[in-house]
Amino acid sequence: MGTDSDMRIQRPTGRKLVILLPFSLCYALFVVLGDWQGSVDYSNAQNLGRIVLWTAGSFLVLLAVGFLAENGQALLTSFLPVSLRWSLEKVFPPRKRRQGRWWIWLFFFLFCLLCYLPYYLMYYPTWFNNDAVWQMEQALGLAAKSNHHPYFHTLIIKVFLTAGYGLFKDYTAAVALYTFFQMALVAAVFGFYLYLMYRRGTRLLWMALAVFFYALLPVNGMFSICMGKDAWFTAAFLLFMWAVHECGKAGTVGKRQWLVLFATGLSVCLLRSNGIFIFAGTAFFLILSRICGKDKKSGERRKPFFGLKDGYMYLSLASALLCYLLWQGPVLSTLGVEPPDTIESLTMPVQHLLCAYVRGGSLTQEEVAMIDQVAPLERIDDFYNPYLFDMTKNYIRENGNQEMIADNKWAYAKLWLQVGLRNPMQYLEAEIRQTAGYYALHIPHEQILYSEYFMVENPFGIETRRKVFSYDDSLAMSEFLLWFQAFYNKVWSLGINTWILLLCLACALYAGKPALVYVPCLMLLGSLLLATPVYNEFRYAYGIFAALPLLIEFSIGPVEVTDDKKMV
Repeated sequence: MGTDSDMRIQRPTGRKLVILLPFSLCYALFVVLGDWQGSVDYSNAQNLGRIVLWTAGSFLVLLAVGFLAENGQALLTSFLPVSLRWSLEKVFPPRKRRQGRWWIWLFFFLFCLLCYLPYYLMYYPTWFNNDAVWQMEQALGLAAKSNHHPYFHTLIIKVFLTAGYGLFKDYTAAVALYTFFQMALVAAVFGFYLYLMYRRGTRLLWMALAVFFYALLPVNGMFSICMGKDAWFTAAFLLFMWAVHECGKAGTVGKRQWLVLFATGLSVCLLRSNGIFIFAGTAFFLILSRICGKDKKSGERRKPFFGLKDGYMYLSLASALLCYLLWQGPVLSTLGVEPPDTIESLTMPVQHLLCAYVRGGSLTQEEVAMIDQVAPLERIDDFYNPYLFDMTKNYIRENGNQEMIADNKWAYAKLWLQVGLRNPMQYLEAEIRQTAGYYALHIPHEQILYSEYFMVENPFGIETRRKVFSYDDSLAMSEFLLWFQAFYNKVWSLGINTWILLLCLACALYAGKPALVYVPCLMLLGSLLLATPVYNEFRYAYGIFAALPLLIEFSIGPVEVTDDKKMV
C-alpha cells in the first residue's frame, strides 16, 4: 500500500492548527450571523459566547476531517494485520495518474451532451427569459445598446443570430443554433473536468458520482439551454480555475499555459460584471504565490520579476487587464454602448443607508434630506426589501434621482461613512440580510434554480416547438423540474456550497497542498458579499457549485506527481 514513509501517520503541527483557526471562526460567524433573527433574542455576551463555542466546535471538526483526510490510509492499515494488508492493496491499490487520451475527453463530452439533448429537444429552441429578450433586441438593432448585461455576450448572441438567420431565414432556428452551441460548450467544459479527474487517478466511485453530478443533474441540463450569460460565464470560470492551478505549479509552466490564462481570464472579465473582481483578486494571489514560493529543487525562495517564466506571467495578466480596460472604455464607446446606470452597482451602500433609516437609526435632518433626494422616502416602506435590491433599484429609477449620486460622488460617500459610524448595527443587519443566502444553511425564502416559465412573450414570434417529445411529455418534464427544485431546497443550499468550499480549502492547506485553484471561487464569493442584488440567487454562485467535484478531489485526493510514480 505504498512505502513506509507513505504510511507514517502525520501528527498535527503548530502550523496546521493555526491554519484551521480562521476557518473555525468563519463557520461560527456563519451560524450566528446567518441566523440574525434568532441572534437578536440573545444578549451581546450570549452571542459572543455562542461564537466562541461554535469556533471551538468547528475547530475540532476541521481538525478531525483534516487529520483523517491526510492519514486515512495510514490509520486503516495500522489497525490491520499484515496478512490483510495485501488483500486491501488489491482492492484499493495505490493511486496512479492515468494516461490521458483525446477519446476519453470525447466520451465524457458526448455523454454530457447526450444527457442534455432531451431538454433541448423538449424546450426547443431555448428557455427564453426577459434578459435574453432585451439582449436579442440589442443584437438586432431594436433597442439601444447597453452594457447592463455584458455587451460581449450580446455580441455572441448577435453572431449566432446573424449566422442562423442567414442559413435558415427564421429566428427560431437562429436561436436554436445559439442554444445548441451553448449546450455543447457546457458539455465540453464539464467533460474536460471529468477528464481531468480521470487523469488524476480518481477512484471509480467518485468518478461515477462526478459523472452523475455533471451529466444527470437537471440543473446543469437546464442551464445549458437557458439563453443567458450564466452558462458562458460558468464555462469560462471553470477553465480559468484550471488555468490558475496549472500556472501556479513551479517549474512546469510554459507559454501555452500563460496563453490559456490570458484567454480564460479575459473571458471571465467580459462575461460578468463582477468578473474583473474575480480576475484581479486571483491575479494578486497568483503573483504573491510566485513571489513568496520556494523552488522545489533548491528549496530557495524564488526571485520575482526575473526569469522568462515569470515574465510570461506578468505579460499574460497585464495583457488581459489591458484588453479589458480597452474594451470597457474606447471599444464600447466607439460601438455606442451605454454603461449601466449609477444605481446598478450601489446595492450595499443603498441598502445600508435605507436600513439605518427604516430601522430608526441615528440620522440628521440633512442626511435624511440627501437620501430623500435619491430615493423619495415617503413611499420607501412599500419598496424597501432587505433581501432583494431590485425592487428598491427600480423604484429609484422610476421615482428617484440617481443622478444626484453621480454628480456628488464624494458627498454621498461621506454620507455613507458618517451614517455607518453612528449606526453600525443597522449596517451589519443590512449586510447580513442582503448576503445571508450565500453562507447561511437555512434561509427564509426558497432559491429558484431556474425560472418557473419556459418561454416568455417576445416580439420575435419565437415559441416553443417540441421535437420528438409530446405535449404530455413536456408537462411531465415540467413537473419533474419543479419537483427537483423543491427537493434541492430541502437538502441543499448556496450556504452548503460555501461550507464545502471552505472545508476543502482548509483540508488542502492542512495537508500542505497547492490552494490556488480555490482562489477564483473565493473571489466569486467575495464579490457577491460586496455587491449581490439578490441574497440567494443560485445562478450568481453557479460557478462554485459546478466546481465542487473537482475541489473535493483536490482536497481529499493525493498530491499530484509525475505519471510514472504513485500519487501519495
